[in-house]
Amino acid sequence: MLKIKVYDCETETDLEKKLNQLSEQCEEHNQEIIDIKFSTSHFPDENQEQVYSFSALVMYDDKISRKPKKYEIVEKV
Repeated sequence: MLKIKVYDCETETDLEKKLNQLSEQCEEHNQEIIDIKFSTSHFPDENQEQVYSFSALVMYDDKISRKPKKYEIVEKV
């Protein structure tokens, strides 16, 4: 079953650490990262200071239970 995790951090370094931790966890649990969607944004806080947001949406799945989808190429002839 496809699983989703969303991370939102104030710095690129924090987001990197979280994604690397997830990658290690997936490896330990025989899971595979399917895709990562990355986004950045900024906005002023109540003191009009710039706040940055670094976000990632990660899609992952169990390696064992993952079946090819109908539109995936399984074998080339």
